[in-house]
Amino acid sequence: MPRTSLLFLLSLAGGGGAALALESASRATAQSRNPLTAVREPGPAPSWKNPSWLNADHPLTLSELRGRVVLLNFWVFTCYNCTNTVPSLVDFDRKYRDQGLTLIGIHTPEFPPYAGEHDRGNVERALRKYGIEYPNAQDNDSKTWDLYGIRYWPSFVLIDKRGNIRYEGYGEFHLGDGSYRLWEKRIQELLAE
Repeated sequence: MPRTSLLFLLSLAGGGGAALALESASRATAQSRNPLTAVREPGPAPSWKNPSWLNADHPLTLSELRGRVVLLNFWVFTCYNCTNTVPSLVDFDRKYRDQGLTLIGIHTPEFPPYAGEHDRGNVERALRKYGIEYPNAQDNDSKTWDLYGIRYWPSFVLIDKRGNIRYEGYGEFHLGDGSYRLWEKRIQELLAE
């Protein structure tokens, strides 16, 4: 085999190994944030500053929510996994709002503005379509997404009554499944504190 062909094959093999190592590292990182395994050391939640809100009469702030458990849901109405999770979130809101849970949707568009995800009217229609009555912030500039280090749709951040992040995770879940029950247990735990 000519030397150049051998070098080419070796470089392909080395590159493939590197790609496999990167994929494994990426998967390990993703799994470490999986809602089934992610337990976080308590630390202060960053304060968001979204000016545009739906289902709220004013822009909500983290400081005004002290004393309540806050569940942030990072989503976008065009995301299949996000909309599949909405019935679970609507259920949490109905069950636990009066007990001290504030569920907040952080609507963060994935596509450029011409795709329609940035349009307030489109978000309002999506909220009605899915029966979402809890507050939603428009995060059109992804500042809150970046502030919380979010990487996936849907993602979740659970904040305790003192304003500390206690749990994080991402991924689709459904009414009554294992992930739903885990998040419900976490909500109940923080409400009881």
